[in-house]
Amino acid sequence: TPTTVTITAAPTAAISYAATPYCDDIATGQAVTLTGTNAYTGGSFSASPAGLLIDASTGAITPNGSTAGTYTVTYTIPASAGCASSDVTTTVTITAAPTAAISYAGTPYCDNLATAQAITLTGTNAYTGGSFSATPAGLLLDAITGAITPTGSTAGTYTVTYTIPASAGCASSDVTTTVTITAAPTAAISYAATPYCDDIATAQAVTLTGTNAYTGGSFSASPAGLLLDASTGAITPNGSTAGTYTVTYTIPASAGCASSDVTTTVTITAAPTAAI
Repeated sequence: TPTTVTITAAPTAAISYAATPYCDDIATGQAVTLTGTNAYTGGSFSASPAGLLIDASTGAITPNGSTAGTYTVTYTIPASAGCASSDVTTTVTITAAPTAAISYAGTPYCDNLATAQAITLTGTNAYTGGSFSATPAGLLLDAITGAITPTGSTAGTYTVTYTIPASAGCASSDVTTTVTITAAPTAAISYAATPYCDDIATAQAVTLTGTNAYTGGSFSASPAGLLLDASTGAITPNGSTAGTYTVTYTIPASAGCASSDVTTTVTITAAPTAAI
């Protein structure tokens, strides 16, 4: 008595993810590539350890929403025609997107600072090794370290950009900060009619000229003996002691620029007296 018997070819399969590692800032599903022979389709996907957002039917993974790490993805070939189910695996890695922040502690900086001023760079994951740039043109900036040199820079406000390098599936990205360079104030003072006779009872004004934020400072004199208004710089010869004085104007500190001094000299002469 005859009968029939069938031998079926065991299915084979292979799975892979073309772009692994994937950055966890990717919000779109990333497809698996499934190839094989015989009745290999129609199976299911799983991953271990927990943390990978995977579609059990299609094998697509969504990096955004997954925990950074390396996973084993398993495709279970379904049982068919006498062949038991079987598993094939691949690995896929999810990397955490790097983050960074940059800042300059001393902004604004005075353009008379000749030493390089360091940037503060902080972040997470693979955030180091990037490059720095600035807009508009005019800022003396080290593209590798981010340090700026105020002397040699043009006064103004700049946007400094740090480009986080691409790494482990994460594209490069930018973070920014602003930094201001201020022009150092300059000043000059003078008294037009020096020397002054000590019989002049009216106040004699100082001439103050300068650039940038030079006003609002104070006046002083040495040695003692000159009747001087510390706010206006005006002197009153009558009431002053005859002699030559150094008058100092202190330019006030402003916008990152330290206070500084400029000087001039003024002479008070004693009025002659006579008797016959």
